[in-house]
Amino acid sequence: MTIKDPTRDRIHPPAKAAHDGPPQQAGAADGHLRPQVTKRSVVIGGHKTSVSLEDAFWFELRSIAFGLGVHLSQLVASIDSERQHGNLSSAIRLFVFEYCRGTESVRRQNEQVQAVLAGAKRETAAH
Repeated sequence: MTIKDPTRDRIHPPAKAAHDGPPQQAGAADGHLRPQVTKRSVVIGGHKTSVSLEDAFWFELRSIAFGLGVHLSQLVASIDSERQHGNLSSAIRLFVFEYCRGTESVRRQNEQVQAVLAGAKRETAAH
């Protein structure tokens, strides 16, 4: 999925392509933003697993972990243990979305977010 950058044409006129191939970077000549997906290894339950997420989700996930005072791997392990279905990358995206869209009171009311946070904090206390 690409998202049209609404400011692209106003800030810079469309660039003329030097080649016929598709643009390779975000904010390319066609004015579409392309998500940068990064694959990282995370240790969950003593096993390494790779997770592919867009950079914005990695940034927010690290911010959430830092704010809670837990390690990223502890937060991811807790998300993994609480997920209902789907793959781990999707579960992380949904967790970040739910966490970021709500106020503190909404977060307290969301049972799944609370279960993940409690699991991450239990892991921290065990170390």
